[in-house]
Amino acid sequence: MKRTLYRIIYLYIPVLLFIIIQQAGIPAAAKEKPPENETYLQAFYWEMNRGEYAEKYPGEANLWQLITQRSHELAELGITGVWLPPANKAEDPFDEGYAAYDLWDLGEFNQKGSIRTKYGTWAELEQLIEELHNQGIKVFYDAVLNHRMGGDEKEEVILASGKKMELLSRFELKGREQYYSKADEWQWDWQAFDGIDLKEPELFAGKRWDNSADQDYLMGLDIDYQNQLVIDELKEWGLWIINEVGFDGFRLDALKHIDTEFISEWINYIQDNSGKEVIFIGEAWYENNLGLILFLKKINNEHIRLFDFSLRRQFSLLRDGSMNMKALDRAGLVNDPAYGERMITFVDNHDTGRDHVEYTSPIFRRKCQAYTYIMCREQGIPMLYWKDFYASGIRDELEKILIARRDYAYGPSYEVENNDAEVYSYVRAGLEERPGSGLVMMIAGGDNGELITREINSRQSEQLFYDLTGNVGGIVKTDENGTGHFSVINSGEKGWSIWVPLPLKE
Repeated sequence: MKRTLYRIIYLYIPVLLFIIIQQAGIPAAAKEKPPENETYLQAFYWEMNRGEYAEKYPGEANLWQLITQRSHELAELGITGVWLPPANKAEDPFDEGYAAYDLWDLGEFNQKGSIRTKYGTWAELEQLIEELHNQGIKVFYDAVLNHRMGGDEKEEVILASGKKMELLSRFELKGREQYYSKADEWQWDWQAFDGIDLKEPELFAGKRWDNSADQDYLMGLDIDYQNQLVIDELKEWGLWIINEVGFDGFRLDALKHIDTEFISEWINYIQDNSGKEVIFIGEAWYENNLGLILFLKKINNEHIRLFDFSLRRQFSLLRDGSMNMKALDRAGLVNDPAYGERMITFVDNHDTGRDHVEYTSPIFRRKCQAYTYIMCREQGIPMLYWKDFYASGIRDELEKILIARRDYAYGPSYEVENNDAEVYSYVRAGLEERPGSGLVMMIAGGDNGELITREINSRQSEQLFYDLTGNVGGIVKTDENGTGHFSVINSGEKGWSIWVPLPLKE
């Protein structure tokens, strides 16, 4: 009797389930997953866990734990990659990580007055990486390779001028001893550096500044990339970050101040010796297309991508109300056919988006217009900024823009012919593989509060559209050619609309 029952369960139940599934119209075999837009997140900001932000957002004191808790939420919003702040031990326990001390210590060893970094322990970092990977999200390490700070012992160093000085240039690194294969062969001392900043940058005797795209010296003890010992160690470290720690790529800090030959060699080494397609995103702060292009030509490496600072410069004009909106069809390097696919677009970051900084100012107005632009367009991979999303009071608006990218921003793109100085519009035609996709995006640059309407070909005939943002009410129906009359409010507060298809009743 039992044998007969088991036979029914194992032989006939699967057949019955297959019949039920077919009758219900559900495919028995899983369909190929439709295309998905890449969308990245910068998961920190400069003032994090400081001053009023520490009081208002106490969870950010343990950032690794907080991101772990929000990993599912990020995946639901369509985030596919997360840029973490520098995870290495810095010269101060509360430092953001850019005053790099020991790159091998990710919050594991008692150095500089703390085991954890500003953001947490290595155990918490490992858990974070695992959880983000479980959610299908890549993780990027912020690599600070230009300089070191926080030396442990003084050395007598001869400067290029011939002057002798006692400098804190020798490092006793516990993390390095645990993980670097040649830690017992040499130490980080003055010979690993080109120079230091005293009243001005001072070169060490017998040294020369590296062959960087810009001024080689930036801050701290400037790392010497003519030193083969340094090169070999940082190659091993980079491979350790990817293959052992589990990161998927790097954001490369202050790239234009680092020897370009070394960076290209280092990138190729990591890519060639890892088991995954590693992502390299460089910070080369040039606010014009020519500067970015010349940098790419100098570094001459097909794997590197760059943040589009040139586009961000245009957003400052948009913020100030001095943008010719028609010019957005060619703004930034992202719209150059030869380089667009290598651009990471952004609105603000931990440098540009600081509350008080002398060398730039945040996009404090028309920020949603700027995000609508980078999230809806076909070119480039957009980067969401944590501070904008979680600490600026516009989360609801940004969620709608993220949904537009996640669900609707697919298919061929079209510049609208009647764009002018007041309004920029842009069309995505949608994809068959993503039913209901496609959009008409409109951004206004004025302040008179008027409703501006444009005749636009949506590339979807006899289709109903509604404004996903809610800024403009009503429904637009396109004609047999796909043309309809779409509107946007000409104001800084509501001057952005994303018209998306409303499913038609059969």
